[in-house]
Amino acid sequence: MSSATPKRTRTERVQSLTLPPTRFELVVEGLREADVWVRLSLAGLAALMMLLICQAWQLPFAYRRGYIPSRDLVARVSFSVPDEAQTRMMRDQRRREALVYYENRPGPLNQSRAGLKDQLFLVLAAQSLDQMTPEQRAAWNQFYQASETDPQDAELKAFAALKATFHADPELKGFEEAVSAAQLPLIQRGLLQALQHSIEDGNQGVIQIFEASNPDVARSIEVEKVRIASARVELETRLREEMARRYAGDQTGIASALVTKWLVSRLPETLIYHPERSAEARNKAAASLATVMIPYTAGVTGLAPAGRPLRSEDLVLLRREWNQVVMMQGWLDKFLRMTAYFGMVLAMYMIVGGYIYFIGDRRVLLDVWQLGRLLGVSVITVGFCYFAARDQWQAEIIPITMAAIVATIAYGRELALILLAAIGLAVTLFIGQDVSDLVTLLAASLSSILFLGRIRSLSRLLVVGVLAAAVTAATVIGAGIITGQTVAGGDVGEAFGDAIRTFQVDSVLSVLVGEAVWLAGGTIAAALTMTGFLPLIERVFGVQTDLSLLQLGDASHPLLRQLAQRAPGTYNHSINVASIAEAAAEKIGANGLLVRVGAYFHDIGKIFKPDYFAENQGPGPSHHDSLQPAMSTLVIIAHVKDGADLARSHHLPEPMIDFILQHHGTTVVEYFFWQATKKSEEDPHAEEVADQDFRYPGPKPQTLEAAVLMLADAVESASRSLVDPTPSRISNLVETIAMKKLTDRQFDECGLTLMQLDAIKQSLSKSLTAIYHARVKYPGQQSA
Repeated sequence: MSSATPKRTRTERVQSLTLPPTRFELVVEGLREADVWVRLSLAGLAALMMLLICQAWQLPFAYRRGYIPSRDLVARVSFSVPDEAQTRMMRDQRRREALVYYENRPGPLNQSRAGLKDQLFLVLAAQSLDQMTPEQRAAWNQFYQASETDPQDAELKAFAALKATFHADPELKGFEEAVSAAQLPLIQRGLLQALQHSIEDGNQGVIQIFEASNPDVARSIEVEKVRIASARVELETRLREEMARRYAGDQTGIASALVTKWLVSRLPETLIYHPERSAEARNKAAASLATVMIPYTAGVTGLAPAGRPLRSEDLVLLRREWNQVVMMQGWLDKFLRMTAYFGMVLAMYMIVGGYIYFIGDRRVLLDVWQLGRLLGVSVITVGFCYFAARDQWQAEIIPITMAAIVATIAYGRELALILLAAIGLAVTLFIGQDVSDLVTLLAASLSSILFLGRIRSLSRLLVVGVLAAAVTAATVIGAGIITGQTVAGGDVGEAFGDAIRTFQVDSVLSVLVGEAVWLAGGTIAAALTMTGFLPLIERVFGVQTDLSLLQLGDASHPLLRQLAQRAPGTYNHSINVASIAEAAAEKIGANGLLVRVGAYFHDIGKIFKPDYFAENQGPGPSHHDSLQPAMSTLVIIAHVKDGADLARSHHLPEPMIDFILQHHGTTVVEYFFWQATKKSEEDPHAEEVADQDFRYPGPKPQTLEAAVLMLADAVESASRSLVDPTPSRISNLVETIAMKKLTDRQFDECGLTLMQLDAIKQSLSKSLTAIYHARVKYPGQQSA
């Protein structure tokens, strides 16, 4: 009885179909993987660091010295700027008007009063003019000096008047009281012949006077009242009044005139200038004046005129305005700016990441450490450019040129061009510059990338720097002309003519030339600086320059010497592989020197058991005759791991270790696999042999250079078994081996194309034909 399969409906048939996942489903599936989130977090952290370093939330200060604005720059917000000159002038005026301090020391006045009394006692002690002693005569001459116009008895009358006035006051107590009363205002105010401070040191009309016994109390007194010239008149009047009040008689006036003349002629200075307190007073007076501010009104007040290069004073004013704008920024504005800059960084990620994913080496994105290094280069470059772009330096060209050289060495020209173009755009936006600055940055970085090439000598970077500097200088001048940076308030021809005729340093053309020279010098400096960093770059990024490869490939290397001594056949094989592999690599645009040096070291693992490999075996039985095929396979395969361990112990660079691990990929050790299969077929009870047990552990070649080395190693070894290595046989051998590797999917992970594979086959066939070409046999020779 037959059973019929139930017929399904159309809906059931559609639902049973398994359709390939959509892109959205692939993205969702990818987001479920932990390492994807690690890479996304790393990229997000790098973006956040760029935004924080460059302060993306605030408006960038976009002006520089020498820049020529195409329009008048007008204040965007109202603000005030300190007028330093006016403030300084007014504060100096305050200092000149400040009341300075003088200390009053009345001791000399008291001394003069006592001296007057002593001299008067001497004179009054004489009975007459004729009976005066020399000492009394000297004292009298201080009171009276005769003149030619005086009558003959004038001196007698003066002496008699003095004796008569003080006859009733033998102890001169009344006289002392009169003099003290007359001197009292002078003692309180002090006396000064002339001011002891200059006009710049303080007020010339009023001074502050304080007593040494009470320095905290000072009085303001007009200078005229303390001048000795004015005090003499006051003292004469007061002394005359005081004596008239105490002494009666007609001759009191004559006596008063005599003593007043003595006292007035000997008035001392009692005021001493005090510089410390005066300086303090001047500074306090100056500090009390608030800074004079110049107001600028939004939309009205101009900050810098169009068509004239910005000067230092213009930049100070523009930065004041920028600071005010930044202070007035709200949280919403800051958030929007951060969001916009984050979108710019995201676009940069998409451009560079898309190129790497679809065209370049995906391992840069898939490997966390490689991605971290790439993001680190971007963040460090943007950060250094941001800080170097300050007006006092304007040197952002130095870090971006250095980054271009690093990226070229680490990732190659193609990725470096894309990466530096994105970084240049990001830096330009972060520092707020215009298209001419972007063009200049791109000119320096991209020309450095294109000129770099292979670094075979230390002078190569100097050559690259000089060439890139020439391109940069020409770009600066050309971009300045195109963007109107040569027009300074007049006709272009007139500006050029003035510059040529006058050679003015501040001319517009000189500004452009000066900027070009500065940036060109920065480009050269960046290239020279990178010379010292080459070993560090190679170590950090795991790459090798031609300079280090040439040193590494020296035949005197300890590992190569050991290989030549312990496994001479393998050493000879390595030399031959290096020769043919280098030519094949150059044929497809790969790094031939890297392949050649890698070929030198690819079989160093055979040092440990050289006799187990055919090229080192002499006549007689093979060591493998006593081993099972599986054991022989383990011995053969072990040279890969042994070689990698040996390379690491001798600190060979990572690319050399990769060559050792990848030059066999996951291919089958065919001879012993064939032996094992044959034994299995002869024994009906034996298990079927799986080729997985006879394969190298891999990995498969990850680069074009590793793929070339794999093919060169295989065809060089196989060509030794050819009895008559004619060109056609060599070509067929190369074709067979290449197709076997291809069908075994050994080239799936290195990006090798069929066109490149064909070029490699042709190069290898040509090289092997040259090695095994037939020679002309001369008479008497059996072979050549």
